[in-house]
Amino acid sequence: MKTTLGIFLLCLGQCFASEANNRHIPVAQSSPESTLQDFIRAFDNLDWNRFRTFFADEATVFYPRGFTKRAHGRAEFEANFHKVFEQIRGSRTQPPYMDLQPRDLQIQRYENIAIATFHLNDRPGVLNRRTIVLHKIHGQWKIVHLHASETASSP
Repeated sequence: MKTTLGIFLLCLGQCFASEANNRHIPVAQSSPESTLQDFIRAFDNLDWNRFRTFFADEATVFYPRGFTKRAHGRAEFEANFHKVFEQIRGSRTQPPYMDLQPRDLQIQRYENIAIATFHLNDRPGVLNRRTIVLHKIHGQWKIVHLHASETASSP
């Protein structure tokens, strides 16, 4: 009887410990959807320290303009994004610097991989397309690839 009660209490304690650990998972990392939402907020605000945490170290990035080669790895994509942040910020000193609003958002999930595709209508006459591939690494959703392209929007 004492052994059964001991095992029951041990299992109950494990359940509470597991639930307590789940409560401490950052909201930004709990799902691809919330990760994407927090990533866009960090980008809108040009919050560099927060923005860079969304990327895996070996991520690749294709930019819509200004950079002709694929950026591979943290050193390359961060160097490019520093320039992008400077261009967007201009002479403004207060966030938000942008108001990115994904349109036609679709997220496809495959176990620990998620692919988000959407459009941005942030420039007249141009349809901006985005694909973000997220990989769940050590319990956190990280961007492993970002592809940005643009095309003339149809009349």
